[in-house]
Amino acid sequence: MSHFAFFSDHQWPAMHPFGTVHAHGNLRIGAFKLSEWWSRAASKFLVNCKQETKAKVLHLLKNGKLNDRWIPSEHAISILASLKQGQSLYVQDTLLFQSSADEESAPLHITEDGIELVAHATELFSGLNKWLKDQTELLIEAWDLEAPNVPEHVTLLGPPEQIWIHPTAKLTSCSLNGASGPIFIGPNVEIQEGTHIRGPVAVDEATVIKMGTRIYGPTSIGPNCRIGGEVSNCAFMGYSNKGHDGFLGNSVIGKWCNLGAGTNSSNLKSNYSEVRMWDETQQAYADSGLQFCGVIMGDHSKCGINTMFNTGTIIGAGCNIYGGGFQPKHIPPFSWGGDGTWELHVFDKFISTARRVMERRGATLSEEETGQWQAQHETARARF
Repeated sequence: MSHFAFFSDHQWPAMHPFGTVHAHGNLRIGAFKLSEWWSRAASKFLVNCKQETKAKVLHLLKNGKLNDRWIPSEHAISILASLKQGQSLYVQDTLLFQSSADEESAPLHITEDGIELVAHATELFSGLNKWLKDQTELLIEAWDLEAPNVPEHVTLLGPPEQIWIHPTAKLTSCSLNGASGPIFIGPNVEIQEGTHIRGPVAVDEATVIKMGTRIYGPTSIGPNCRIGGEVSNCAFMGYSNKGHDGFLGNSVIGKWCNLGAGTNSSNLKSNYSEVRMWDETQQAYADSGLQFCGVIMGDHSKCGINTMFNTGTIIGAGCNIYGGGFQPKHIPPFSWGGDGTWELHVFDKFISTARRVMERRGATLSEEETGQWQAQHETARARF
C-alpha cells in the first residue's frame, strides 16, 4: 500500500472541533482514515491501467500533496492521470493537488462535476451511507473479512452477502440486519448478547459492543471503542467510550472521549425546523442545512452521568463537562465545568489525564501530539 502526502487548506476550520491531529490525511472518513482510503483506492483503480499510466499517477502522488478534504474515487484518479509533470490541480478556486516537482506547468482548473470534498464536520455522519457502501470492496480486503459463519444463536437478517465478519470476532446471541446496507465486523470485535445492528455499519478492530445495544446505520465505529445504549447514524473516530444506556444520534465523537452513563443527545428540534449550530469560521451561530444533528465532540472530551445535549451541540477538544440541565450548544475547547460555571482546563492536568487514558488502551502520547495540543490550548486560552 502506497503512502501519500496531504495538505490542509484555508477551509479546514470548518472541520472544527477536529484540529491538527486529524489533518493531513488523519481524519477518519467512513471506516478509513483519508490517507488509508486514498492509498487503497489508488491501488485498486490502477491495477488494470496500462503500466505507463500507473507509473505516472504514482509518480505524481509521490511528488505532490493531496487536499486532505478530497474524497478518492476512480474519477479522481483519472483526473490525476491527465496532469502534466509539475502541474497542480484546482476545482474552482480550491487546490486539490499541489505538485512539488522541480519543473512547474500551468495549473489545471476543472469543474466540480464528480469531485467530492468534505466541507463540514457534520458530513462525517451525514456522508456515511454513501461512503461505507463505496468502501465495501476495500474494507473486505483491508480487514480480511469473510462471509459469516456464525453460531445458531446469532441471527442474520437480509441478504447474507451484505454481512462480512472477521474470523477472530466474537458474537454472542445478537442480530445483524443487512437489508438496508452492508455490515462489517473487524478483527477481535466483541458483540455481546442482546445487541441488534442494522446496516450500513462498520465496527473496527477490538471494539466491544455491550449487552443490549441497538445500532442503526449508517454508523461507523473506529477501533477500541466501548459502545452501549442506542446509537443512530454516528461516527466514532476510535478509542472512545459510550458504554452505557442513553441515546446518541446524528453525531460525531472524536478520539479518547467518554460519555457518562445516561448521556442523551437531542437530534431533532421539537418544531422540526433547521438546526442552527456554532460556525467556527464565522464565530457565530448559523443555519446548518440539517434537520437532524446531535453532538459533534472533539478529542479527549468527557461528560458526566446523565448529561443532556441539545440539538446541534459543538464541543471542543479537551473539555470536561458535568452538571444538570441542557449544556450550552457551543462549548469551546478545553472548557471545564457545567451549570453555567466554566473555566479553562489546566494544560498539565489535561495532558496527565490524556496519558493515563491512552495507557489503558496500550497507546502513548507522542511529543509531536503533545506539541499540537499545547498549541491548541494556547489558542483556546487567548479566546477564553
